[in-house]
Amino acid sequence: MAIFGALSTARSGLIATGASLSVIGNNIANVNTVGFKGSRTEFADLLSAQGGGGDAGKIGLGVRIGKVSASFTQGNIESTAGPTDLAIEGNGFFVVGAGAGNLYTRAGNFRLDANGKLVTFQGLPVQGFALNSSNAPVGAPQDVQVTGASSQPRATMLLSMKANLQADAPLVNGGVFDSTNFDSAFATSNFTTSMNVFDSLGARHTLNFFFTKTAANEWDYSVGVDAGEVGGTAGSLQIVGNGHLSFNPDGSLLAPTTPDVATVNFNGANAQDITLNFGTANTDPVNNPGQGIDGITQFAGPSAVSFQSQDGFGAGQLLNLQFSESGVVTGIFDNGQSRPLFQLALASFTAPDALTPIGNGMYRESVDSGSPAIGTPQSGGLGNIVAGALEQSNVSIAQEFIDLISTQRSFQANARVITSSDQLLNDLINIVR
Repeated sequence: MAIFGALSTARSGLIATGASLSVIGNNIANVNTVGFKGSRTEFADLLSAQGGGGDAGKIGLGVRIGKVSASFTQGNIESTAGPTDLAIEGNGFFVVGAGAGNLYTRAGNFRLDANGKLVTFQGLPVQGFALNSSNAPVGAPQDVQVTGASSQPRATMLLSMKANLQADAPLVNGGVFDSTNFDSAFATSNFTTSMNVFDSLGARHTLNFFFTKTAANEWDYSVGVDAGEVGGTAGSLQIVGNGHLSFNPDGSLLAPTTPDVATVNFNGANAQDITLNFGTANTDPVNNPGQGIDGITQFAGPSAVSFQSQDGFGAGQLLNLQFSESGVVTGIFDNGQSRPLFQLALASFTAPDALTPIGNGMYRESVDSGSPAIGTPQSGGLGNIVAGALEQSNVSIAQEFIDLISTQRSFQANARVITSSDQLLNDLINIVR
């Protein structure tokens, strides 16, 4: 009987629109969920007497849920200033290790766990590529783990100094420097200063510089260390380098024309030659006025150091992480150095809307989604990494409320069909009374 068919058809409409209301409700509930992708309900009609002839085969049996598909449009990216918060601008999914397989997510609210691994808020490890000596990714994706990352020390090989030596300083000890011990060295110098340097093991040492005026515009210098640091008696002076400085009448440096070298072999470390850069010499001050004053000068002002630097550093421990747009994870160390450690892995799918959602913003590949193509950000159509930010839900609350009203009206209309069919049945039954 057609009336019973109408009841069945309306029933299918109630079930389908009820499911659609659930989808809309889930979208609204997750409007503030990081990386959430909204879904929509796609309906399909049902036909009676399929394959049959006549008009009866054209009568529909109602509606069913054809598919609930996710929309992977870009969500808004909002800054959080969280050091390990990451967002993807463009295509791709973060790759997350999960036992023997991988999961995929757009939610980048990551953190470092107790083992130094970059993990999701559920504790699943984020995957990335190890880097070779050229900072290129190698091998298969692995857990991004920074525990034990350190910066290798570098021995000082170049030392630069800018200073002024007092032009009218008197001769001390007749201009003769006495390196017998520290006391005599200080006593026979017009000016002294010191600088810290590093050996090949990263140990810090102090170089002492002794400048002694020998004549007008002429100075000797010596570089000394504590002899105990180079295999001698602790507390005594060991000279590891010396040389002569000559100045032009305008106070600019005349010689040496090439940098001198101090050679030192600290205990347990490799021998090292430290180039002493005291500035560029000016051998023709008449034709080159103003040159030769970028290092050590000799003017009438007091002797003083204005700048000094050296290119060595000690071993460093990890302080912080930085993430580039290409997904390179760079370690910032407490010795002022930085070093690339990993490059994040991203995955893309031929049909991302066919991925299987498993909750917590995670997806698993399916037969319909295709296998993941895993690469690095900014390659193969994959997007950029935005550090210190999170991708928000792509749900439009205004659109969801519009869909909610439309679906509610559809539910009410189907309910009215049932009410009308019930009234017709009641009228039919009352005919026999």
